[in-house]
Amino acid sequence: MAKTFHTSLLRWDESYDTRQKLQHGYAASAAILILAAGIVGLINYDLGQRILLVAFVCVAVFILNAVAWALLQSFILLPLDAHRAAQKQTRTPRKK
Repeated sequence: MAKTFHTSLLRWDESYDTRQKLQHGYAASAAILILAAGIVGLINYDLGQRILLVAFVCVAVFILNAVAWALLQSFILLPLDAHRAAQKQTRTPRKK
């Protein structure tokens, strides 16, 4: 069981970049907090509501990061990569 979990984490680490891992962390945190808020809310309503508020903050940060990274990717990173690719194509090696 532990070995399977470890290999799954290693595969996940190799498959995604840092930004995607951060988004996965926000989504997992929100899901865990929502479940915890439901369970705690059965015992202590006010504490459950506070935990739920923290979960909603995690969801909001997840959405804001997704929008910010989509804008960054589309307006800055993709044109920059296209510009670099064009520069590599225009350079020709010198013949001696």
